[in-house]
Amino acid sequence: MPSILLTIYITPFAEKGIKEAEKWSYGAAKEALNVVNAIWLKTSVGFAIKDCVIDKPLDMAKSARNNDRGLLDVLTFRHRPDETVHVYLVNPIENLSAGGGSYPDSDPEPACFIQWYGAVDANGRAWAHELGHLMSLDHVEIDYANEKQAAALGGNLMTKGLSMGRDLTDKQIGKVKGSKLVKRFDG
Repeated sequence: MPSILLTIYITPFAEKGIKEAEKWSYGAAKEALNVVNAIWLKTSVGFAIKDCVIDKPLDMAKSARNNDRGLLDVLTFRHRPDETVHVYLVNPIENLSAGGGSYPDSDPEPACFIQWYGAVDANGRAWAHELGHLMSLDHVEIDYANEKQAAALGGNLMTKGLSMGRDLTDKQIGKVKGSKLVKRFDG
């Protein structure tokens, strides 16, 4: 089973030089990662923390934090890509409807951020979802007027929006196993 190595950056925010209290800790990251690994177990892919760093605060106005791609770009510019996946754990972000952000198919690099939800299961599920994007999975769009489709996909990990889904289809599992990221660590 491939073990994908993670470098965790616990990244607090600051605004105008005033640091906000960190929500994430190393212990909270390990608990959330247990949820992540339970979700991805059915794909025979696991994740392990290589390093955990309390990062310097990111001084960014609250109004600028709700653009997930822009925030991820700023976070990744702070650290050079290496042989690990960079995971940035950040405080809750007002007006961000997503649980985090990631580079689809790990392009240009395997990195994502996950905002704090406070509950271990919610933190881990959001993290697993973002890792899904890094392993080539797209969002699942559900037509809730189609009851059969809604019943079949309502619990899917990759459902767009804030859900607590954990399921993966056989097609998604196959796509993950063939993804560029999994192949990189399947060695």
